[in-house]
Amino acid sequence: MLTQALDSLVERHYAVIPNFLLVNMQQALLQELLQKQNDGFFHAANIGRGQHQARHSQIRGDSICWLEEDFALGKQYLAMMEQLRQQLNQDFYLGLRSFEGHYAHYQIGSVYQRHVDRHKDNNARVVSAVCYLNQDWPIEAGGELKLYDNNNQLLLTLPPIGGTLVLFMSADMPHEVLAAHHSRYSIAGWFRQD
Repeated sequence: MLTQALDSLVERHYAVIPNFLLVNMQQALLQELLQKQNDGFFHAANIGRGQHQARHSQIRGDSICWLEEDFALGKQYLAMMEQLRQQLNQDFYLGLRSFEGHYAHYQIGSVYQRHVDRHKDNNARVVSAVCYLNQDWPIEAGGELKLYDNNNQLLLTLPPIGGTLVLFMSADMPHEVLAAHHSRYSIAGWFRQD
């Protein structure tokens, strides 16, 4: 299943892997996310880089907590991403050297307007990865990820169903997060060339 998904990443520039996380791992990651949130580790996400970094909640409304090696469950997730990084390099010679990621919480009504993940002045981000932690997500709750090609043609509308991993190329896949009627939880990250 994973090999087929990775082939899709090459052919269509995105891949969807349902049930990437087992239910118990998904639930444990969500519990760690909620604990980190309660402990004050989360902060409002910004857009831009360096001195141009700013908070614009109408453009990007999530709050985040960067994954660290000393997070019990976050460390396990980072290990899974390390295995995936090695497979991506072995199969596609992408030269990926690291993975960075963060827990993300979109409160009810929060969005992330259309954007690409690779910064204009830095080509480090190569493959984006979003893994959903929402349990029993009702389809009518919204919060979908929409992926587009460079011609603004809609390629994918994906509800944030728990355990699903979506991969897409960071440079050429504009995407957005639609508003949800429930709190929406995920891990967002990037495989990087440093």
